[in-house]
Amino acid sequence: MRTGVGSRAACVSALAAFAVLAFAGEAGAQGLMVTGYADLEAQVQNVGGDNDTEFFFDNHHFNVIAMGNIIGDIFAAAEVEYEHAGEEIALEYGYIGYTGLKNFRIMGGQFIVPFGRFNKDLHPTWINKMVDRPHGFRNIFPQTYSDVGIWLSGGTAVGNGARIAFDAFVVNGLMGEDGEDIRGFRGNDREKQDGGRDNNKAFGGRLGLELAPQGFDIGASIYTGNYSDNPDEDLNLRLFGADAAYRNSGLEIRAEVVTADQEGTVEDLTKTGGYVQAAYLVDSKWEPVVRLSVRNMPGESQDQNRLSFGLNYYISPAAAVRLNYHINNEDSDFESDNNSIAAMLVTSF
Repeated sequence: MRTGVGSRAACVSALAAFAVLAFAGEAGAQGLMVTGYADLEAQVQNVGGDNDTEFFFDNHHFNVIAMGNIIGDIFAAAEVEYEHAGEEIALEYGYIGYTGLKNFRIMGGQFIVPFGRFNKDLHPTWINKMVDRPHGFRNIFPQTYSDVGIWLSGGTAVGNGARIAFDAFVVNGLMGEDGEDIRGFRGNDREKQDGGRDNNKAFGGRLGLELAPQGFDIGASIYTGNYSDNPDEDLNLRLFGADAAYRNSGLEIRAEVVTADQEGTVEDLTKTGGYVQAAYLVDSKWEPVVRLSVRNMPGESQDQNRLSFGLNYYISPAAAVRLNYHINNEDSDFESDNNSIAAMLVTSF
């Protein structure tokens, strides 16, 4: 199934993945589906720069996904991520859902937070049309961000081929130190019981409008919650997002922006990032892609932008080769300010 197949779920840890595969035959009667995706990257960094060129391979993902009906209107879904050749093994998500209400689903457990489109739907490498993530979806919205809580999802037709879709969530929330990098705030799967922060929860969601005949899909997202790991501090983090897409035949155009308003005891911080991307699928095999992504961060040497050119070749409906060339305009302590080349072989299974 090529890059557009709704949501798939996955399982976590090599042991958990093996258990799911071993159990698949017996659970088939319950409708269990085991799937996933894997990729191999080749990166060449500091191309044409003053620094030494760096070349390396990375088995970035081998993720196993399992989902299926348990009984009646109750289903379960899980994803295990095995990343960087096993350097990172974690549960991407694992939740139980109820589908007994018309146009409405209720899920509980650990899930990918439904903010915008890239974090929830587009980040898997067999869906993402570029090898990497765009600026703005690392240090501003910390993709891939999953959390533990309750998630409500649904949609309804509103006439003339239009549809309203919504997601709402309550989760433990991002948590970290005063004024620090938002990416490090992930991983708060359980509230601390030995002090830590108070019992405040984070909440938010996305409201979208899909105009099927015209090919448009637009949405707005919000997240808000106390992020401080100090129980005596009340430091709020607010994330606002907007996304839009247009599809017509082989043409797909996407844009997404996210802004973070991060309170601090010394100063409040505003961080903004986003991207615009266009792709055109030619005769079901070749797909040129171009993406401009930017981010604006407080402090010196934090603003970045990247113009990326890509070419995808679809070996089959389930496998692709992606080639990218990035023109970087970056001046920071943790990213190269030189251009880079990336190649990827990716397959879903």
